[in-house]
Amino acid sequence: MEELINRLEEKIKEQFQKKGFGWLIWVVTIGFIILNSILSILFKEKPKIEPKERKMNEVKVDIKKQEVKREFKKKEKDIKYKPNITLTPLLKEKKFAWSLFGISFILMFIENFLNMDKYVGGWHIVLYILILTPLFYLAFTNQLKNPHTKWFFIPLLVMIFDMFYYNNNFVQLIVPIFFFVMVWSLYITSMHNLHSLYQTLMPKLSWGFDIIDNMIAFLSNLFIRESHKKIYGRIALALLITIPFLGVFIALLFSADSNFSSFIEKILSFNIDFDSKYILTVPLYFFLYLTFFLYSFSIKKDRSQRENTPSLDILIVGIFLGMINILFITFISLQMPFLFGGEYLTKGLTIAEFAREGFFQLMMVMGIVLLIFLFIMRRFKGEKTITIMLSGLLIETILMGVVSLKKMYLYQDLKGATVMRYYVEWFDYFLLIVLLLGIWFIIRKLEFSKLLNTTTILAVLAFSTIISLNVDEMVASHNIVKFKDNQSLLDKNALKNLSIDALPVISKYNIILDNNRSNMDWYRIYKRKECDSFSEYHIGYCSILKNYD
Repeated sequence: MEELINRLEEKIKEQFQKKGFGWLIWVVTIGFIILNSILSILFKEKPKIEPKERKMNEVKVDIKKQEVKREFKKKEKDIKYKPNITLTPLLKEKKFAWSLFGISFILMFIENFLNMDKYVGGWHIVLYILILTPLFYLAFTNQLKNPHTKWFFIPLLVMIFDMFYYNNNFVQLIVPIFFFVMVWSLYITSMHNLHSLYQTLMPKLSWGFDIIDNMIAFLSNLFIRESHKKIYGRIALALLITIPFLGVFIALLFSADSNFSSFIEKILSFNIDFDSKYILTVPLYFFLYLTFFLYSFSIKKDRSQRENTPSLDILIVGIFLGMINILFITFISLQMPFLFGGEYLTKGLTIAEFAREGFFQLMMVMGIVLLIFLFIMRRFKGEKTITIMLSGLLIETILMGVVSLKKMYLYQDLKGATVMRYYVEWFDYFLLIVLLLGIWFIIRKLEFSKLLNTTTILAVLAFSTIISLNVDEMVASHNIVKFKDNQSLLDKNALKNLSIDALPVISKYNIILDNNRSNMDWYRIYKRKECDSFSEYHIGYCSILKNYD
């Protein structure tokens, strides 16, 4: 017996060394389960049941089983998921819901399969107009809750036109970002009840929106309707009959005429080569666009109540404004000779270095002061101390803006114009106008919301005006006229960096950009677009290329 126990111990040690401690746990657990089962069978007490009682119990069990089966089958028939979501009446409207579904699908198709360059072309314009279509429809049918939304349609259309007409980098690469940001804001606030226009561009998001439940409710309402089954069936039958005939006719006409085939190829130039990314991007783009529309038209907010803000601590604000005023007055006193026409040069600097020194920094100062002004005006209650000190700060900042503009003019007179210098100059003008309006609002003690409304209108108008200017042509014209008597000083490399918008002016003054090739050869080599393709067609670019080819 002892020999058997010793062998068992050795066997356990051997297995433990091979398989570790986990093997021992499994053996103990399995042994415990087997032992527990044997004991429960041996010592379980069986109740004594009479034959009649046994039959009654069996009948009851059978009845219970049948009831459970019936309930299970009933639930199985009604096992459709019904989210606890109530769609807005707008999203329940069949025509509008189908239009959102269709637009989302087309936008997904354009984003994935049509050959769109980073520069704006034909399909970009189609995409921009499609995105705006639901908003246009709701505005013209008076179904928007926000009455201010429609006032931003004109700036958006101006952006679309400019993107399809001008070729400078700002319009082609930056304006589309502003366009989508504005469109996003308009959609988010379209169903909000607002008290002021500026709130349209300051959306407040709701985080309680259940994406999955809303999507299921929308699609269920769209597809599952007994009363519309016949209509869907008729539409499906019509498409089933029509599409094969369309395919046959297009194929025959495509082969019958080369002009027609070329036309179809230009319009429908898309990439259908399978790419593994489409597995992700196709449903993702469709889902994102449709979710965006659902969110925008589902969330309603009441933002009509003006917020009551506490008054400012005059001591803190007084110290803050007082110290900044002292600093600004000191700076302006040193700029007085230059500001009023006198000569002012720092030792060791040339005129060009002096002119270039500071205008970007002074513009930044103006921007920071404008933010300080808006922050204080939000809680301004007409206090005389703040009125005097804040007005003084704005006047000093305006004088700094004039210094900045004079330096800009001086530098452009010496070195010529660039696109960036023009944009800085125009932004400087905008800040000066807003600061002047600020003084008026402080003195008249007008509402903060009116100040923001006025600033918003000015900003949108200024932006729309600036992007509608042919800035590249302006830069080329300014520099060519300035250095026409001494063309050796003309920076031709800077002219080369301008877009084709500058070509009419360059051709007018017979400026040769490259001694080794003609101007048209230069633009052909570095051209951005193919005018034969609808996806890359750009009316401004292609019209200039055609006129000077």
